[in-house]
Amino acid sequence: MQIIQSLLELNQNRSKLKLYIGHLTSLCQDRDSQILQGLTPPPAYGIDNDRAMWEEELQKMSSEQLNAELEQCEKESSELQDYANTILQQIADHCPDILELVVNALEESS
Repeated sequence: MQIIQSLLELNQNRSKLKLYIGHLTSLCQDRDSQILQGLTPPPAYGIDNDRAMWEEELQKMSSEQLNAELEQCEKESSELQDYANTILQQIADHCPDILELVVNALEESS
């Protein structure tokens, strides 16, 4: 069951990354849509899983399927993290003042 716990944590992390990317994206679009020009979000960003259904499916998976799912989640989380970093870099290059907003928001939420 340890692997299911890891999957649930990864999924929660993935959800937080998606929210974070959404927040960064809207900040950029409010300021200047050119900031994100040429950037394409990873496929995982557009996928919105039904969490309850997914958790139910996990209970029925074999250990091989769970390991494959874990690999997929790790890959998606990594892609989302890379994308968030890319957006942050674009913001730093084009509108460093937005970065201050992001940092302040992060400090308030923690």
